[in-house]
Amino acid sequence: MDMQETQVEKRKQTKTLFMEALLSSWAAWTALFVMVGVMLSHGNPLISGAAVLIAAILGMNGLARTDMWLTSEGPGWWRKHKFLKIFHHITDEGELAGIFVGVVALIVLFVVGEGSHLHFPYMEAFTLLGIMSAANIAVQYMIPVMGVIEKFFGIRGVLIGGSLLSSLTGEPAASVFLAEYVKKRVNPEDRPKVATGLAATIGSGGGLMPFAAPPILIVYSILVSEFNWGIPTLIAFVGAGCVAHVITSSFWFAKYIKPNEDVHPKIDMKGVALLAMMAVVVLWHIFYPGLALWIFDGALGITSWYLAHKKYKDCSEGLKEDAFTAKWQPIILAVLLVALEIIGVIADPLIASLSHQIPASFPPILIMFTLFFMTAWVSHFADNALASRVFIMVAVVLKGTFGMELGSLFAASVVMGALFGGFLLIPANLPNFYLARAFKVTPGAWVKVSWILYPSGIAYAVWMLMRYYMF
Repeated sequence: MDMQETQVEKRKQTKTLFMEALLSSWAAWTALFVMVGVMLSHGNPLISGAAVLIAAILGMNGLARTDMWLTSEGPGWWRKHKFLKIFHHITDEGELAGIFVGVVALIVLFVVGEGSHLHFPYMEAFTLLGIMSAANIAVQYMIPVMGVIEKFFGIRGVLIGGSLLSSLTGEPAASVFLAEYVKKRVNPEDRPKVATGLAATIGSGGGLMPFAAPPILIVYSILVSEFNWGIPTLIAFVGAGCVAHVITSSFWFAKYIKPNEDVHPKIDMKGVALLAMMAVVVLWHIFYPGLALWIFDGALGITSWYLAHKKYKDCSEGLKEDAFTAKWQPIILAVLLVALEIIGVIADPLIASLSHQIPASFPPILIMFTLFFMTAWVSHFADNALASRVFIMVAVVLKGTFGMELGSLFAASVVMGALFGGFLLIPANLPNFYLARAFKVTPGAWVKVSWILYPSGIAYAVWMLMRYYMF
């Protein structure tokens, strides 16, 4: 009788979890259906734009919620199933939800005859794939390098230098380097503070180069074509603010990392070769981008997958999630970048309409801060690359009213808002997904401490004021 009652209670619990999984994402599914219906009926593009943004934002925060049902207390027969067991090890659910929304949007665009004019950011996707794959291959050899930096400059030197290094390695790759270096030196109760602190510093540290931070990578072609930006302009308008924010935010969490007691191994010739390979890949992206490079990026992606597959081939059940991340994350993040661009295409009419609501009589400095905080706020709940892609169109529209110089300031405000806003929630920035898994931080624990970092935004505010009065 007790066994029967236990089974009944377990079935009730499973049903409850399943219903909770559905109800927690009902708004995202509803918005997705609204977007499809409006576009197929050739309805108001403002409605479809709002719907696709809601679907993406809510979806990346819990569209499927397999972690609540499939991977927790639900039925377990599928865990050993030949084809279904992969669902037990998925670690990139938020990213996959964003890809799903993008795929649905792409299909609808082609059905209604608007797909032929789409711009696919395949160059940006291959860039992200190649750099992150190279970093995954070389990650273990970065640990001794960071040990040398800490010896001379302390842990804050590692945090600042490693975060700014993301401008060369890419932000997702920097999250791998830094998390691997410090995660064993953090007490369990302090893990959320360190994870969110790294999210803040890495989120800004990639702002010095066009290919490193997804919020810049996804809009860089627009910055070049509409505002005549190059790397020097990016550094002059955005980079200094990023450096200031990295230094400022590092004060919040460096104290939670314990002193280093391990003796790091020396770098052997293999390590030197792999680090040199990563440096060549980075420099190649800066100076000689082109078809040959993107083919090489694809080859790096395949190589990274193969090495991870070989490493985790016979791993224990406890390492299956790590195996999934190591094998698939570079590919998933690259595809997500393309999906966010497609979502942005549908949202463009809505954003352009909203931008016309900003009175031309507003002081430019007020518009700058409005764009900064609007982009940052949206970045908190959506991926900050999506927020950057959406709000950059406001700067493009305002350029026609205020001119090229102020237009560039508005564009810089959008980019800095996206970089700053990517720390508050896990889906807010691509590196956050890895940091949350590396430090084993739940979404609830993340948001409980991340808001403490908000005052660090004063670094961006000061830089924006300085930049404005330089004109």
